[in-house]
Amino acid sequence: MITKALIIAGYGLNCEEESAYAFEQVGLGATIMHVNDLIENPKALNDYQALCIPGGFSYGDDTGSGNAFAQKMRLTLGDTLKEFVARDTLTIGICNGCQILVNLGLAPALNNNYGERDVAVTHNAGARYQCRWIDMKVEKTNSPWLQNINTLHVPVAHGEGRFMMSDTTLKTLQDNNQIALRYTKGDSVANGEFPYNPNGSTDDIAGITDESGRVLVMMPHPERGMFTWQRDDYAILKDNAKRENQPLPEASDGLQIFQNAAMYFGVNGLKKAG
Repeated sequence: MITKALIIAGYGLNCEEESAYAFEQVGLGATIMHVNDLIENPKALNDYQALCIPGGFSYGDDTGSGNAFAQKMRLTLGDTLKEFVARDTLTIGICNGCQILVNLGLAPALNNNYGERDVAVTHNAGARYQCRWIDMKVEKTNSPWLQNINTLHVPVAHGEGRFMMSDTTLKTLQDNNQIALRYTKGDSVANGEFPYNPNGSTDDIAGITDESGRVLVMMPHPERGMFTWQRDDYAILKDNAKRENQPLPEASDGLQIFQNAAMYFGVNGLKKAG
């Protein structure tokens, strides 16, 4: 049986093609499905082992980023989604998908209370849309998505990416190792400094998980940083490789996340980009 990922589309989500391509590159099957088609046939989710809600601007962010889409899914697919994450599956929400899953309460889902919203992802502290490449470090985490990854250099593209929560919730996330990704400046955390922390996120948080680690939500876009030639520093890397007479790797940081998903299911089929 082919391990398959389902990528949700519709109502302004716009990174479904890139996300599907990422899963396909690591040997997983990938299906893009409009959310209405899943609502019409919720049992279809039983055929998939991974779920991705990609980035975009669902419903134009008119009622808050990810809020309207999350409400639509909660009212029509709430129990189905809880059943999915209860299985041995993987779920990832990227940018708008991160906001949607947070609004759905699928992450951080403290005490395994899936469906209860514990954190908010709100307007950037600078009150401006930020589109730039950033650096992150992977914290101590049990997430299958992030195993054997120390740092990531990938893009962000959002106007509402600031994680906010109560002090009590923050302490719980820290104690549970549910803060999976933090923005960095050099070898240290960004300490809120712009542009290293592009949105003013609490505790430099870029991504969190549920307690199992199998649900990962992150604001940066790994699917937009899968290959070296996509990077903002590509010219420098290419020049250094030429000077040192070394090959320049084709795969870049973002692809590692999807490769980890494949390896979790026993698939190791990284393809050559073409």
